[in-house]
Amino acid sequence: MTLLIARHGQTDWNLAGRWQSTSDIALNAQGRNQAAELAVLLREAGYAPRRLISSPLSRARETAQILGEEIACAVETELALTELDLGDFEGQLESDLRARDPVGYDDWRESCYLRAAPGGETIHDVAARVGQFVAGLDDHSGDILMVGHQGVNMAIKARLSNCFSRECLSSFRQKNDEIDLWQLSPARSLRQLRVNHD
Repeated sequence: MTLLIARHGQTDWNLAGRWQSTSDIALNAQGRNQAAELAVLLREAGYAPRRLISSPLSRARETAQILGEEIACAVETELALTELDLGDFEGQLESDLRARDPVGYDDWRESCYLRAAPGGETIHDVAARVGQFVAGLDDHSGDILMVGHQGVNMAIKARLSNCFSRECLSSFRQKNDEIDLWQLSPARSLRQLRVNHD
């Protein structure tokens, strides 16, 4: 089976450079367009997932609903897919955080969540949180499409590959209009579906 790992579409906070994790921020118009374009791309690439599992946060659920309408698949929600908690950075503009502490902020940013934001989670915390969910995915009965967030998706790919280096984590980042395809047995990255605006 193939695990298709999608990130939710754009929100106004994404656009503004404002950190969002557990805050329930809705998609903006561009985010809905990105989800619709991904849905068409998924169908044209010949994927018909048997299951569609989403984070409970509305930006992921709405992305999943748009995808599900195109591929005729009902949306399940999974609490474990909630975004990595950014603690005190939640709701703050990246530009403001960098202005207050340029060296400290950039060091945290470059850690790819190996270090927690003050009061938040690390990538290892999230990988432990999603462990049981990931372990139950490979049932060989068909492809699974999962809609999550930047941090939680990175944690899932790190856990699957057992690679938590900065290099691996950086390579696991996604834009809002991308789906990463992973084989689960053995776990390895296959390819990426991306909306092409060139």
